[in-house]
Amino acid sequence: PPSDGNGRIVIYIISIMPTTSSSSDLPLNVQSLIGQAKDLFEKSFGDDDEQAERTNLPIHCASAPGRVNLIGEHTDYTGGYVLPLAIGYNTVCYGRGGIVKYSGPTASNMCRIVSTNNSIVEFNVSPSLSPSSTNKWINYVQGVMLQYLPDLKTEETFVLDMAITGDVPLGSGLSSSASLEVATAVIL
Repeated sequence: PPSDGNGRIVIYIISIMPTTSSSSDLPLNVQSLIGQAKDLFEKSFGDDDEQAERTNLPIHCASAPGRVNLIGEHTDYTGGYVLPLAIGYNTVCYGRGGIVKYSGPTASNMCRIVSTNNSIVEFNVSPSLSPSSTNKWINYVQGVMLQYLPDLKTEETFVLDMAITGDVPLGSGLSSSASLEVATAVIL
């Protein structure tokens, strides 16, 4: 279950390499989503000779649940009380990346993100990164990256190849965007 029994949201973090642990204790839907994300990752980035140096970077996987508000819908930012609950639907991010020296907008420090619902989107992470008007879904990933960018040294940036899968229904009020942002933050 996505809750620890004490009302706290549980985020499953799995280091895929180099570990010997098993993911068999995860909920079945999360196990399935991890398999789908891994397959999408391999299909999208597996045999990329242009980015061969990235194959030395570790691969990680993170999952974050969707949620509902039992009470307090849109009251948290006005000082009201809320009671969010994790649900059994999740977003899984599976990827490889790291922090590299920024050398301008080049292919070597490009982020490449793909999801089951969208084709690959490429971008460089820098303070001047603007929101995408054509691939609006990627703005959630970019926003998380931009939030962490000030924590890096001036000459550093992120590189990331990441596949996203999920079973949180989009646009249903179950916080699919928040789920994506949390899973992205954990990957970073």
